[in-house]
Amino acid sequence: MSAQEEITMMPNARFYNKDPMYLRYLIDKAGITQRKAALLVGVPERTMRDYLNPKKTKSIAPYSVQFCLQCLSKSSKTHYKYE
Repeated sequence: MSAQEEITMMPNARFYNKDPMYLRYLIDKAGITQRKAALLVGVPERTMRDYLNPKKTKSIAPYSVQFCLQCLSKSSKTHYKYE
């Protein structure tokens, strides 16, 4: 990640997107699995699955999870090869 990208990755909850498909998109863009996303974000796998399930209307990911996934999607995929 370049210095310019690091500066632009500032949290801003005005950009909160509750759509589970957006979170799926970010995980796909990061090139990681749902399991690895849960590990890196710091939530249980089951919780991540619930966040990604559009039928689970009571389990909506908080903005902090979205922001973490956005950061991961902008980072180099080589940083996340560990399990």
